[in-house]
Amino acid sequence: MRPFIRLLLILISSFGLLGGALAQTNTSKRPESSPRPSLPKNIKPIEQEALSLLKQMTQTLSSAKTIQFESVVQSEFPSIDGIPVMYTTAANIALQRPNKFDVVVKGDGPSNEILFNGKKLFAYSPEKNLVAVSDSPDSIDGAAQFAYEKAGVFFPGDDLVLSNPYEHLTAGLTDAFIAGKSKLIGGVETYSIVMAGRELQGQVWIGVKDHLPYMASWIYLGDKARPRTTLVYKNWKIDSLISPERFNSNRFSKAVVTEFALPNAPLN
Repeated sequence: MRPFIRLLLILISSFGLLGGALAQTNTSKRPESSPRPSLPKNIKPIEQEALSLLKQMTQTLSSAKTIQFESVVQSEFPSIDGIPVMYTTAANIALQRPNKFDVVVKGDGPSNEILFNGKKLFAYSPEKNLVAVSDSPDSIDGAAQFAYEKAGVFFPGDDLVLSNPYEHLTAGLTDAFIAGKSKLIGGVETYSIVMAGRELQGQVWIGVKDHLPYMASWIYLGDKARPRTTLVYKNWKIDSLISPERFNSNRFSKAVVTEFALPNAPLN
């Protein structure tokens, strides 16, 4: 574990994990990176112990047959006059492998629900009583990717429930180290791990005993405004029974049916 001064060598602060974990940053407009400070010879930019903790976390999640959790996301975006404004979103997520998930999202904006029942994908707007329905690939990864490509739909925590979250989280990693421990996050003892790549810099707090994530905070370097997103994960339930009704689409039967489309797609 490195001394505290190591924290000063990298900017630290991730959609998704998850807010837009499936979205790719436009690398052609990436701002120039600041010169990297020289590290002492005995310090490596990537600690194996940090990677081991990340692997434990992702193995815990990827091996679970069912996952239920809640997330609260605070995303910072500049307003018209450039002053940062914080927006908050809460999501309740249930996933059942190999091919079901349901996400209910509420917050500073319209509520919505995303349901994948193994055959079809539904995106429901309760305010408008409108539901988009489409056939979908029959896997969780395929359905999540399809939802993003077809309609720009994603949900907080999607990067945690893909089939290979470790590969996803460590792609392009240039720095990773353990900053220390905390007993103030999620009411449990957690390791704080700092991670950095060309497009993201941030931290994730992982439970010492259960290897589950309890908080993550990221800065997106691919955006000149460098927006910050902080996610808090709570009420984890791993391999517990999920009622079949959670994945039943009958609750949308009285909604007006429409097609999936990107938000900026032209109307016919």
